[in-house]
Amino acid sequence: MSSDDFAPLDDSDLAAPEDSADERFSGTYAGRERQAHERTIDDDIESVVIRQLDEYFAHLDGRAPHPLYDLVVHAVERPLIEYAMSMSRRNQCAAAQLLGINRNTLRKKLLEHGMLSARGRSKQKEK
Repeated sequence: MSSDDFAPLDDSDLAAPEDSADERFSGTYAGRERQAHERTIDDDIESVVIRQLDEYFAHLDGRAPHPLYDLVVHAVERPLIEYAMSMSRRNQCAAAQLLGINRNTLRKKLLEHGMLSARGRSKQKEK
């Protein structure tokens, strides 16, 4: 059974009933709604990745595929870092915290993707 076998949920399916007078359960409904929303976002991202991989394999025309892990990580990592840097107004500490990685790891990734100039390096090292 696949996810296509089920009707999509909308916000009205997850909302607390209008006549729920017992406030002990009001937090439960809010928690369920939040969990359902998170599942939808995760499912959306997963479905996009799967759809793109299906398209990638459909266009290979008999050629050997690239290693998938590196292909997907490279495709996702750069826009993810760009988004975090934008959300943090280019503050690397805040972006690293948002991404859940160490600031030094973020700096390394910024350099790898050409998103940060290598400042502080001596000219002798570059020659």
